[in-house]
Amino acid sequence: MNDFNDMVNDWKSVSSGEIKTTNVGDSLFAKLKKLQRKIVFGNLLMSLSFAIVFAVFIWLWKTNPLKGRSDSFYLGLTFMCILLTVTLAMMWYRVLFWRTPNDISENMKAFATKMLKKLRYLKWITNFFMPVYLLMLAVGMTIYFQDVLYGASWKFKLIAYGLTYTWVLFVGFVIMRKKQKKNNKDVDPIIENLEEILKTFE
Repeated sequence: MNDFNDMVNDWKSVSSGEIKTTNVGDSLFAKLKKLQRKIVFGNLLMSLSFAIVFAVFIWLWKTNPLKGRSDSFYLGLTFMCILLTVTLAMMWYRVLFWRTPNDISENMKAFATKMLKKLRYLKWITNFFMPVYLLMLAVGMTIYFQDVLYGASWKFKLIAYGLTYTWVLFVGFVIMRKKQKKNNKDVDPIIENLEEILKTFE
C-alpha cells in the first residue's frame, strides 16, 4: 500500500512539473513571437532605407563614370555598399525563426538552445557590431569626401566633416544606447527564462 501511495505521489509531482514546464514554455513562446514581429518589422524598415541608399549610390556611380573622379570616389562608394550589404545580412540573421513552430514542447531543449543562441547574437549585434559599423561608416564617408570635397576651403571641409561625424556617431550611439536599454528590458528576461528551462534538462 505504501508503494502504491509513493507511485501516486511521484506521478503527481511529475505531472505537475510537466504542466508547469508547458505553461512556462507557452508564455515564453508568446514573448518570442512578439519579439520576432519587432525584429522582422525593424528589418523591413532597414531594408527599405538601405534600398534607397543603394539607389543613390548606383545613380552617383552611373552619372560619374570616370569623369574627373578620383579613385577615392569609387572606393568610398564601394566600401559603403559592401558595409551596408554585410550589415543588412547580419540584421536578417537575427530573425528567430523563419517558420513558426507548431509545438515547441516536442523538443523543448533544442528549441530553447536555438533561441538562446539567437538572442545572444541579437545582443552581440547591438553591443559590439553596431559601434564597429558606425566607425566603419565614418571611414567610408571620409574616403568618399576625399574626392567630393577636393578643392573646397578648409572651413567648408571642417563644417562638412563635423556635421557628418556628429550625425553618424552621435545619433548612431544614441540609438544604440536606447537599443541596449530595450534589450535589457525585453531580451534579458527571456534569456534568463531559457537558461532556467535548459537547467531542467541537465
